[in-house]
Amino acid sequence: MTEPAANIPPRLQRCRATLACQPVAQAPLYTPAISCGVASALLGRPVHTGTGSLHFAEVAAWAEGVTAHDEFAARLPVDLVDVHRALDLDVLRMPWRMNAQPDARIDEFTFRFGPESGEHAIWQYQPVTADFSVSYQSPRLDPPEVRLRREVLRLEMTLADPMSAARTEIAPTLELWRRHGREFFVVGATAHIGVGLEPENLELMVTEPDLVRRWCLLQADFAIAVGRALIEAGCPPVIFGGGDLAGNQGPFYSPGMFRDLVLPGYVKALTELNRMGVHYFFRSDGNLWSLMDMLFAEAACPGYGETDRDATMTVTAVRARFPHLIIWGNVSSALLARGTAAAVRAQAEAALAEAGGRGYFQGCSNALIQGTPLENIRALFAAR
Repeated sequence: MTEPAANIPPRLQRCRATLACQPVAQAPLYTPAISCGVASALLGRPVHTGTGSLHFAEVAAWAEGVTAHDEFAARLPVDLVDVHRALDLDVLRMPWRMNAQPDARIDEFTFRFGPESGEHAIWQYQPVTADFSVSYQSPRLDPPEVRLRREVLRLEMTLADPMSAARTEIAPTLELWRRHGREFFVVGATAHIGVGLEPENLELMVTEPDLVRRWCLLQADFAIAVGRALIEAGCPPVIFGGGDLAGNQGPFYSPGMFRDLVLPGYVKALTELNRMGVHYFFRSDGNLWSLMDMLFAEAACPGYGETDRDATMTVTAVRARFPHLIIWGNVSSALLARGTAAAVRAQAEAALAEAGGRGYFQGCSNALIQGTPLENIRALFAAR
């Protein structure tokens, strides 16, 4: 039975209307991620919310043991809700996490994954920028094509029981929705399709094209299962998809390779997800003009996130070619971090005007990164 519109909270009404590209009096407010340092400054106490700072905090908790990690996992949704309430956001997103236990903690900011005497990676946190990434990778034991075949086999085994894996993927988001789904539009399920930016994967697009294409098609099968799990659970059927593949000058590999190897995965996934009514949105920074027709016309992807205003992907320009595309944030994260509150407010108001009151979630293009002034964040969300 459909719930009467009068019983639906205003936040949910405007989010649902925005996904349908219907007019709204106020654009719903959303941020892809907010760094722990910025969130802590906002609330006046240490909190964990997102970006590399969240990944570091979770790995550090794992390094202290299972009990410490359990306490971290229990605290995370409390912190997220408190920050979203403080900013009066409409969309509550379960952030991307790094739920991985290190083999060793080397110092305060450095961890080893894998045996010291075997294949391993050293991860290091940079407190100033809140980046957490690999600083050293030991020599690989197997060539890239062997590792990719192993990943393809893992996916094939996972997809022997796809719904089990999909339910595991959506479990944290589902729990957040059950607790707070009347207060916020709760999202967070992810299902990426693509090859990423690892140099060895880009090389495999040349040396093992059939294997790469197979990999992307299997990712599509998993995305379809995630969509079915969301529909089954009854929570907002939204999937954070895509995957970084471009800079300000364009994609890091040719549009022809995208068409041949990656696009078939999107066509397969979106044919089924669109039929089910699942909103899948493609996310990547950078200039995507050479891929736009493939993604949003041929594959019919209904949404576009991390829409990079600094790379010419403005609401005006995107809507000129795709009038009904749903856009998730378009205010420059760089401007938010380094500009003035007046400049942020002006750009936020420009994005809203370009959207024309429909199909746009007001927010930043990427994240509220470490060091972003609080007055700039307030200026962003004051414009709606």
